[in-house]
Amino acid sequence: MEIPQHRHCLNCGISIPPDQVFCSEKCRIEYMQRRKRMLRTQYMFLAIAGLIILYYIITIALKM
Repeated sequence: MEIPQHRHCLNCGISIPPDQVFCSEKCRIEYMQRRKRMLRTQYMFLAIAGLIILYYIITIALKM
């Protein structure tokens, strides 16, 4: 038995035709919102990590 060509929706995972990325507009919107939140969280983490590193660099430089 051969499985026909297909993809899976990036949001919910159901089978869709190979020329589509999402099964519906609702799934596309949910995916984009989740992706936006994830990127915002990553940027916040990098900013906080950068501030901590900068704090230690300044602290070490002032002790010299």
